[in-house]
Amino acid sequence: MVRFCLVQGVIPVFVPFSEPWRQGVVEHYNDTFDKRFFRTERFPDVSTLAARMADFEDFHNAQHRYSALGGATPDEVEARARFKPRALKKRSTSKLTGTVEYIRFIRSDAKLHVLSAELPMPESLVYEYVTAVLTVETQQLAVHHHGEVVLTVPFPLSP
Repeated sequence: MVRFCLVQGVIPVFVPFSEPWRQGVVEHYNDTFDKRFFRTERFPDVSTLAARMADFEDFHNAQHRYSALGGATPDEVEARARFKPRALKKRSTSKLTGTVEYIRFIRSDAKLHVLSAELPMPESLVYEYVTAVLTVETQQLAVHHHGEVVLTVPFPLSP
């Protein structure tokens, strides 16, 4: 999925583990989906579920207003943006470019955990959130705190 996002020019952002509230709109939708659709009926098979789910999504996007969207529905936001879906590009054989962001909380051990790496952080960042920005092309990881880059390190990626 990360490769797909990068090819499409999308910046994937990973929130800290066990902190779903950092993705409020997504989690709000998941809660609405669960309580107002999925738990309200039984589905005899997967195809029925898929068909009913599409109907629910259409209804939800047209009717459900989000404060995070300024009181608008997802359909209204899409119409205002004049969103035009574009055809997916074929998988690129060229080198990937772009960035991937990881929001992480630095605990008392003063370590940043990104992918399988564990990087020492300055003591001043203990009990603080940082954003680690991985630049794929240069294989560099820049750690940001309150908008300032506090550390940049090489971050080799496996092929």
